[in-house]
Amino acid sequence: MIIDAHTHYTTAPPQLQAYRGRQIIDLARPARAKLQISDEQLERSMEGQFKRMAEAGIDRLLFSPQASAMGHHFGSPLVSRYWTEACNELIARVARLWPDKISPVCQLPQSPGVAPKEWLDELERCVKDLAFVGCNVNPDPAGGREPLTPSLGDEWWYPLWQKMVELDVPCTVHASSSQNPAMHLTNSYYIAQHHSAAVELLKSNVFKDFPKLKIIIPHGGGAIPYQWNRHRGMHVKEGYEPFEEAVRKVYWDMAIYDKESMELLIKRVGVENVLFATEMFGAVNAIDPKTGRNFEDIVPIFNSIDWLSDDDRYKITEGNAKKVFSRIVSQDK
Repeated sequence: MIIDAHTHYTTAPPQLQAYRGRQIIDLARPARAKLQISDEQLERSMEGQFKRMAEAGIDRLLFSPQASAMGHHFGSPLVSRYWTEACNELIARVARLWPDKISPVCQLPQSPGVAPKEWLDELERCVKDLAFVGCNVNPDPAGGREPLTPSLGDEWWYPLWQKMVELDVPCTVHASSSQNPAMHLTNSYYIAQHHSAAVELLKSNVFKDFPKLKIIIPHGGGAIPYQWNRHRGMHVKEGYEPFEEAVRKVYWDMAIYDKESMELLIKRVGVENVLFATEMFGAVNAIDPKTGRNFEDIVPIFNSIDWLSDDDRYKITEGNAKKVFSRIVSQDK
């Protein structure tokens, strides 16, 4: 079995974005969504994902709302909440229609300056009422502008970590929109935010205070594997836990698209801490002119890593995902 730990609903029916457009035009008068989307429309919207899954041999998607569209910086907290509810409820419908293929992952009603305790009811609703198995957490809801958000290592985030442990669900740290015109959204801002998230978490007391907490850093942690000794040296210099031990306390997804990067990630953080992921459909949903394959078609690349054992492959493609997203196991029964 191959479980793809990082996929987004970037093909949602246009009614969803039409609602968002109305929200943004009239931010002063937020209203809940009244989407009229049929099951047939949802089926058409998922044809590309199911085709890719069949061609690549991927069995299950951990499926979340489009990350760049979370847009937590738009409008008031109520605008963010209504948009979040609409996105999550659409994901829940898709998961109910195809429970053998889709495990739902929610976004949270984050908003600049709004404390995590205000998001917990939506997380609890998604997990308890809608059978979600995890959530995405934006480390920078303001999109790079004020009010700035505390470090992920700060106790400001502790109510969220506590609730995640209580519900036994993980989060993937995932940035959304940037308001900085000097940073390309997916190739600069995303990667920088995910790298920074790892730096802040791994030098903090978060995993001492929450030893059962499960956090995933996407896209191989940005430059973490490449800047290895820079981080090791800083941990030595500042008296933190050895970096090579700290990295084993989080999980890293493998949406990095080339063999050399995959191999370096696995060697640096260990087989037990890597999750297979493609970001389907994401930033590099394009054909590689060198191979003729889609950049996101990473199964053949992963299969070409010849030094992995069968047990290693099982952990990366299935076992680790079921360990981290423990609620998947009950879905498979």
